[in-house]
Amino acid sequence: MVGEIAWLILEAVLYPGLLFVVLMIIFTQWLYRKLSARIQFRRGPIHAGPFGILQPLADLIKLLSKEDVYNAYGLGKSPLIVISLAIGALVAITLTTPLAIKPLSSPFDSVVVLYLLVLTPFAIAYLAASNPNPYTSIGVARYLALLVAAEPPFVMSFLTPLIIASKYNGADYSVYATSEVSWRIWLENPLAMALATVASFIGLMAILMVKPFDTPEAESEIYWGLFTELGGPRLALGMFAKFTERIVYPLFFTLLFLAGAWPVGNTGLPSILVILAKYLAVFVVLTIIDNSMPRYRPDQAVEFLIKYLYPLAILALVAALLL
Repeated sequence: MVGEIAWLILEAVLYPGLLFVVLMIIFTQWLYRKLSARIQFRRGPIHAGPFGILQPLADLIKLLSKEDVYNAYGLGKSPLIVISLAIGALVAITLTTPLAIKPLSSPFDSVVVLYLLVLTPFAIAYLAASNPNPYTSIGVARYLALLVAAEPPFVMSFLTPLIIASKYNGADYSVYATSEVSWRIWLENPLAMALATVASFIGLMAILMVKPFDTPEAESEIYWGLFTELGGPRLALGMFAKFTERIVYPLFFTLLFLAGAWPVGNTGLPSILVILAKYLAVFVVLTIIDNSMPRYRPDQAVEFLIKYLYPLAILALVAALLL
């Protein structure tokens, strides 16, 4: 028992836990900035580290080293505690994936995974709302409206492969067990999987505030929206949470909808490399979309999600249950 707990702590701290997530954030944010710069005919980061790859780390350290300042009407320690717990939750659920050497898995572990996934966006909203400002208030209101429109259909689409895998392959609503057979469920119910994949990807874009769904941080309209009043450690933790979302959400999308480690199996270094390659492909597609699409108005974003995303997700769920 002591050995298992020690191994669990080791995985949580090193791989695929906190250290791995930090390294992935450094790399993916460098990649995001380089791709964005290339699309916009700029060079991107070039100074910190080889090819500028350490610039995200330098920015994070700079923010963490600043004084924690908040306005007279803001909250003190509780926002820092809440956002830290949310980051910890995202890091923790990486242990339920095939990236872990000894993955955590049990029947109905999807309930815990979903709960921890949806916790972070609301923690970010709490962090922003804890420092009141007219621009911040507008950004938080837009963000919550976006979450209300995007989270339920995202959850429904997330459940679709779990239902199919449990019905035909005895996955018992386990995320890890579903990822093991995610290639097979495309053959067993292609209609439900196709609908759920589209719905999940659109929901993913909205939750991550990828254009055209970046209304909560519309810089030209409401300064910097959610992050207007944040600075120093608060901004560092808020951005860290957003960057961690951009790792964990696409990772689960890869595992459930892009056949996970297929075609090499779910164990060993080859499976990890295949999963990371598919994840990076999803990340690059999101980056290109983010730099190519115009922004919706807040009402347009919510209307689109309700009009199109909800029916897609509901149809996928019904098809998974009935077919």
